[in-house]
Amino acid sequence: MKLRAIHFAAALMFFFTSNAVSNTSDPDPTYDRLDGTGESGKRVNVIEWEGNLEIHVYPQGSLRGLALKIDDRNKQKPVMVIGYRFDNDPSKQLIRRAILSIDIKKGFKVFRDPRELEFDKIIISNNTLASQVVAFNLDPEPAQLYPDGHPANGVFARETPKMPSRAPAGKKPEEAHEEGAIKPFAW
Repeated sequence: MKLRAIHFAAALMFFFTSNAVSNTSDPDPTYDRLDGTGESGKRVNVIEWEGNLEIHVYPQGSLRGLALKIDDRNKQKPVMVIGYRFDNDPSKQLIRRAILSIDIKKGFKVFRDPRELEFDKIIISNNTLASQVVAFNLDPEPAQLYPDGHPANGVFARETPKMPSRAPAGKKPEEAHEEGAIKPFAW
């Protein structure tokens, strides 16, 4: 009985570890997660503290441009849309999204901390900061709200696109008249 329990436990352990290994394959190996291992080779950390948002880009000096836009279509989960341009391909903008748990409103200010030597440190705030930071000029707002390849790109309306309207039940349908005017069917 004891031997069966050991075999059963070993079989379960094999089953779960083999499934864990097989499920770790990357669904999109071309998507740069900005973790230092992607095509850009850059690592980015987005940090919230005391009502401010900080963006750290490693290594220092690699950030060439930054574009920001608040996507507040969902009031319960506003998102900061961030467009990064890096030194290895300054004409290419990578769009990423960061769900905000802090209250940043439109009209925010952007600063750079020049004292940081390890990474590019950008601070986004609705407040004027008193430390030794300098104003940072942003690129124009991102033209898209989602990363390349996302199916929602190109849909910027606050509402979902409207379907062609139907006549409510109980109303008589209409037909086009020869001259283009609309007249009801004769019932």
